[in-house]
Amino acid sequence: MDAYLPYLFISNIFLTFIDATIGYHAAPTLARLGAADEAGIEWAIQGVRKLLAGVVALYMFFNCLAFFNQKSLLLLVVTSVVVLDIVCQLMVSRKLRDRQKEQ
Repeated sequence: MDAYLPYLFISNIFLTFIDATIGYHAAPTLARLGAADEAGIEWAIQGVRKLLAGVVALYMFFNCLAFFNQKSLLLLVVTSVVVLDIVCQLMVSRKLRDRQKEQ
């Protein structure tokens, strides 16, 4: 397993960038769900995008912590969480877009 740590580390970096990109573009769809007025929507979009920056920082912190301390289990957990986050964002975004098209 130790031979694959650098590959997992690099893969997590790219997965985190993909996750951040999906979240950045999904924020308007998520914000329109709860806000009624245009000012509220813009405020919600900015809030989700700021929260996204914090989540990306945490993913990268734990990715680096696991890699540099040679903790393969933690690296696998981080990989699983990032992939799960990507899948959930895609599912929620698709459902919300489908719901908006129906209305």
